[in-house]
Amino acid sequence: MAMSAAERSAPKTPLSFRLRGETARLLEQRAQEAGETQTALVERYVEEGLRTDTHPLVTFRDGTAGRRPCIVGTSLGVWQVIETIRQNGGSIAETADYLGKPVELIEAAARYYADFTDEIDRWTERANAFAQREEANWRRQQQLLG
Repeated sequence: MAMSAAERSAPKTPLSFRLRGETARLLEQRAQEAGETQTALVERYVEEGLRTDTHPLVTFRDGTAGRRPCIVGTSLGVWQVIETIRQNGGSIAETADYLGKPVELIEAAARYYADFTDEIDRWTERANAFAQREEANWRRQQQLLG
């Protein structure tokens, strides 16, 4: 779940919660394992939980480019599904057929995109820039080796 610089620097609203002792212990342990503060971890869990309540077919996964929204039961990022929809002329049915996934999952990605367009567009831009850099690197390697 990539946040923009403006979102990261936005003022925070202080809240106070009481957690069961075991939950607090698990939170502290997970924050240490993840190298994050407990506050950052709680904020992520709350945000992702709220999004999942609205979009139950979307889950979140860590990857080399950060945490991203994905379609449940697949390794497909929402941004990948949206790109595939665009490449199929906006057709949900053709995208589902191409990806070999149920139409409901493709529709779920489209609904998520409608709510978080800017975030998914940033993911797409970063992924395309990465792919271009990797292709340029591969071409340079081929020139050196060939």
